[in-house]
Amino acid sequence: MEKEAMKLRYDDYLDSRLDELWKIAQYVHSNPELGFKEEKAYRIQCDFLRKNGFVVEDNLGGLSTAYKAVYQYEPGELTIAVVSEYDALPQIGHACGHNLICATALGTAVQIKKYMEEQKVPGTLSVMGTPAEEFGGGKIKLLEKNAWDGIDAILFMHPTSDTTRLAGECMSSKRIKIKFKGKSAHAASHPSKGVNALNAANLYFVATGLLRQHTKSDFRLSGIIESGGESTGLIPDIASIEGSLSCFKLSDLDDYTERVRKCAEGAAIATGCEVNIEFIPGYLGRVPNKTLSEVCRNELISIEEPVMDGMPYDYGGEDLGNVSRVIPICNPYVTIFPDYKISNHTEQFRDLANSSSGKRCIQVSSKAMARTAMELFMNPDIVDEAKKELNKRMQDE
Repeated sequence: MEKEAMKLRYDDYLDSRLDELWKIAQYVHSNPELGFKEEKAYRIQCDFLRKNGFVVEDNLGGLSTAYKAVYQYEPGELTIAVVSEYDALPQIGHACGHNLICATALGTAVQIKKYMEEQKVPGTLSVMGTPAEEFGGGKIKLLEKNAWDGIDAILFMHPTSDTTRLAGECMSSKRIKIKFKGKSAHAASHPSKGVNALNAANLYFVATGLLRQHTKSDFRLSGIIESGGESTGLIPDIASIEGSLSCFKLSDLDDYTERVRKCAEGAAIATGCEVNIEFIPGYLGRVPNKTLSEVCRNELISIEEPVMDGMPYDYGGEDLGNVSRVIPICNPYVTIFPDYKISNHTEQFRDLANSSSGKRCIQVSSKAMARTAMELFMNPDIVDEAKKELNKRMQDE
């Protein structure tokens, strides 16, 4: 059978399963669950995969809502993983479209499995169920537990707006916690006896504000004063700051971390306070893989999906970034609103994730990623090139 005709055959198979996949997406959307508590989304996916011939490992990496589902026609050279996400946001629910991500992972998986079965393709297909992307970094915890070991390439879709694209770089980040400790005193009768922690906090924000002139344009620094005194009649003895720091290159992030630290230390010295500074690792930036992405781009074009040129960067972050530094990824962002760019994490995006355009996103994404996997199984050398590209990109970090 000619290759494109064969792919169209499995596209038709996906279409025959689309209503079933859409019901799963709607169920997850109507039952939003926060990270590490996605019990309903976890259960419906695992049940679906078992019914479709996958061997499912529950509680992957010790996480109660993580799973790994595996199909193997016979042992082969490659293991390709399709990644699922399914956590929601507080209050606003599935305003990032993770219900579409998990349904797409299932659709991609059954389409690839059908191809492997009928064409007698050696190799391994895994579906990785990863909780808590929004808050908690489920993929990172699975990385720490070696759950990604043995996987050669990763396919992962995220819904977006405007034109469909292949994802480029995103931001690496850290959270910041700073606590200034001074000395309380009566603000009117004995102010000279006090050491004002709130002054230190204000001075920190002045110092970091001036720092911005001397950083690259991608530098992002935010912060709030969580506490800064109990009464206007007392000199504040404690001031707490929480913030975040992000940029594209990890080497820049380390440099900025030290500059921000010095701003906090300098503010403490200037005001006579003590200071405790904590930088908490966040998500590492995504390392895009052009080798895999170009395969997926060609498949999107084959199914007549408009695609942006290049691999545009974005200012967000995701825990897939950490995994992308170990295993090459293909990360299409498929539109659910092609008219113009809108924001994720909004009511508009949430409603679109439960609309006919969300159903179309599952259809387009599943076909494109399944076709990409077919190409990789037919041409394992592509994955070898993708691994070489990843090594080179990591050297440039």
